[in-house]
Amino acid sequence: MEHKGNYILLTGLLIITLLISVVGTTFSYFGAANREVKGDTTIQFSNGTLIYSDPSISGGYVSAGETLVSKKFVLDGSITSANNLTYKVNLKVDTNTYGEGSLFYTITANNTSSNGTTIQSSTLPVAIPAGESTIEIGGGSFAGPVTDAKHTYTINVFRGESGNVPDGATFSGTFDVTQGS
Repeated sequence: MEHKGNYILLTGLLIITLLISVVGTTFSYFGAANREVKGDTTIQFSNGTLIYSDPSISGGYVSAGETLVSKKFVLDGSITSANNLTYKVNLKVDTNTYGEGSLFYTITANNTSSNGTTIQSSTLPVAIPAGESTIEIGGGSFAGPVTDAKHTYTINVFRGESGNVPDGATFSGTFDVTQGS
């Protein structure tokens, strides 16, 4: 009789343990899937990692001289060695139906953690070609070893004062971060 009580107790503990394992695995899976949906991108380099969120940028029609979109873009760098982690940022334009010479961008850099070097700020407008294109925004670096160093960028895309732009013009693209040289 005593063995039967132990058997029931052990079976109950086994069922509870299995249930906790299944629930924990389910939460960890959906937690990872949720981070993916938010657009976090992690790039693994030989000496560290870069993380950035929501690399997409887009906007609809605006009148001449107006800002189409202002996008904040944060790079979070962690380095395990004393070597620098260099990066390059490109803007991959998927759609620009505004026409040649109609859209421009400026970029403001902030070395939030005072670590490494950022892309150079540009207050002079830089033209965005019509159609699909890849624009090299610039490069920066994090100095290691460091954890969670941040470089913050604000990119303003705006319509110039001139140019014949069709109604319903659109702009969309993504920021692409790669290892620099």
